[in-house]
Amino acid sequence: MPESTTAEQRALLGEQIQRFRYATLAWCLHAVVAANPRLNLERTTERSRRPAEELRYRLAQSIKASNAGLPPLHELTTPREFPMVESWRQVARAAVLGEHDFGGLMDHGRLTPAQSSTVLRDAAEVARALVVLDKRYENIPGWIPIRERGRLDRAAQTAGVFAGYDEPDYSVDHKGWRPPPATIDGGPLPGIGGVLQAEHNMLVHLASFPNALNLRRVMDGQRILSHEAARRAPNVAPDLIEKWLDREQTYKKLIDETRDVGGPVGSGGSAAAEAANAVGRLRHVHVDEITTPEPLRDLDKLFIRTDARVAAIIEQGVADRLYFISVKVPRIIDSSGELVSPVRERYVPIATPINTELLAIARNELRPAPVVAAFSAGAHESRQQLLESLDHRPDRTRGPGR
Repeated sequence: MPESTTAEQRALLGEQIQRFRYATLAWCLHAVVAANPRLNLERTTERSRRPAEELRYRLAQSIKASNAGLPPLHELTTPREFPMVESWRQVARAAVLGEHDFGGLMDHGRLTPAQSSTVLRDAAEVARALVVLDKRYENIPGWIPIRERGRLDRAAQTAGVFAGYDEPDYSVDHKGWRPPPATIDGGPLPGIGGVLQAEHNMLVHLASFPNALNLRRVMDGQRILSHEAARRAPNVAPDLIEKWLDREQTYKKLIDETRDVGGPVGSGGSAAAEAANAVGRLRHVHVDEITTPEPLRDLDKLFIRTDARVAAIIEQGVADRLYFISVKVPRIIDSSGELVSPVRERYVPIATPINTELLAIARNELRPAPVVAAFSAGAHESRQQLLESLDHRPDRTRGPGR
């Protein structure tokens, strides 16, 4: 911080930095909650709490004791004049945006143990960094330090060591909230582009659970689409032919297995319509119009995502009893007054005793193989630099601007 700033300006900047610090502490708390199962910490003691629980408790106490509050939107979005304050703004802005991740794919039910340990260690190291900076800013006029920061520092160090016993999984960096995909509106695109447009829109509409009839319509569209796409692949992508023909057979099996499956819950009309659009448009694309493999490879990526979604829909429909299967119920009819008595049918939930291969086909043949998530090359280096700066920090500082 420049020496030309007055004591009053330093106080105002200190209050602003404390609000940025509050937002960062809040992110640390959310991260620990996501990495550790939820507990009633009020019924635990310092001796009975495990490392992650102790860190969570200390973070909650520090936030509760702070009167800084979260920074308003204009402080997060407006660049600051002083580089030090601007650095804090960037950190707080990232923390506020990062809190959205924990309501999506980064809550504790969706993280693997290795990913949970990685998130816990990140939160612990960021908390330690906040304590270090808190000590450096003690001479700023009006600066209010973190309450019981020594205990927070010890809890963060212990939790970081505890989380460091497991091999980190930096693929967690790719998880989190993302804006939901939107349909590609407007008229149909020419050629193979229109097919990709319809298949993409169908996948977007499949986010809503379809009823059994529309699910069969979608699956029948995928069966035909796989066959038609394989016919247009020999010149530019022959390696996809066998894969798509196998996909066609898989959907044939699924259609056969769902012939007696019903379920009125859900919609899916828009998805079924887009599946039909994709088939109709592809049938009007001549094989000579596709001169490069990229469009077909893009179509294959949509196929993979569609297969994963259809498999998830089938599993959800069975697990939540939204889909039912028709079974014949034997009965004895005596003097019914009819020449021919129809066989009575009843819809029952799909379960193991019932002779159906629907779940087995969805899980073993339709669902794509799990993909090992990659992580950025700098994921380890950036964390290591922060850890080294914490472990090798000087014991004393000479002023608030250091």
